[in-house]
Amino acid sequence: MKNSASPKSKSPLFIIISLILTFLTPITAYAYEAPYNVAGFRDVLNKTKLQFPNKKQIDFGSFRGVARANFYLTNGRYMTFKARKRHKEVIVRSELRFGPHGWKVNSNRSKLLKAEFALEKPRSIKQVTILQIHAENPSVPPLRVVWLKRHKSLNDHLWAIVRPSPYHKKIHYVDLGKRPNKGFTRVSVSVKNNLMKIWVNKRLRTIQSLKRWKGTINYYKAGTYLSGKKDIGLAIVYFRLLEHKV
Repeated sequence: MKNSASPKSKSPLFIIISLILTFLTPITAYAYEAPYNVAGFRDVLNKTKLQFPNKKQIDFGSFRGVARANFYLTNGRYMTFKARKRHKEVIVRSELRFGPHGWKVNSNRSKLLKAEFALEKPRSIKQVTILQIHAENPSVPPLRVVWLKRHKSLNDHLWAIVRPSPYHKKIHYVDLGKRPNKGFTRVSVSVKNNLMKIWVNKRLRTIQSLKRWKGTINYYKAGTYLSGKKDIGLAIVYFRLLEHKV
C-alpha cells in the first residue's frame, strides 16, 4: 500500500503552512568566534569573568571556545565587547572583571593593566567606560577611563576620571587625548605604594594619590560599560592587547 504522506500527496494547505513557518523561523546568519582562540588573550581570560548586562555571564576559567553576541572575536584578532542601552536610568555592560582576588593600593608590588583599544564612535551615547579600577567596599571606582562625547569644550576625547577618596564624591578629570578615528589607543595603569600612574601611548600623563583608598580591596575591569542616565544606544570596543599583572 502506498504511503499517503508521500511528497506527491501533500496538500496545497500543507505547503503554504510550511512556507510560512520557514519565513518566521529565526535564522542564525553566522557563528561568533571565541576570543580565547587568540593565544595572547588566554592569560587574561583565565583571570577574569564576564559580566553582562549586570550579572555574571562567563565564569573564571570558562572562556575556552566560548563567545557571545556581546563578546566575540573580530577579524580573528580583536576581542570585542558590545553593549546596547535601551532604557534611560539603567546600567548596561559587557565587561571583564579581574580576580578572583583583589588587591590594595598600598601594596609595594605594582598592580598593572595594559590595554590597546579602539572605540567605534557612538551615534547617540554620550559616555562609554572602557577601563576601571573598582573597589569592593564601598562599591565605587577610584578610576574610570572613559570616552566622553563632549566635556570642558572638548569633543570626542578620552578621559581619566579619578576619585581621590571613597568618602567624598569629588572627582578629577584628566584629559587623555582625542579618540583616534582610525587606530588604537594604548593605556597603561599601575598602582603601587598608594600612587596611581597612567600612560597613554607610552607617555606618562598623570600621577595621582590614592592613599585615602588604603585598606580597600580593588580590582581592574575592562570592556564596555554604559551608565549615562539619559543615554540610549550602542557602543562597541575592540581590544588588540590586554595584559594584567599583580
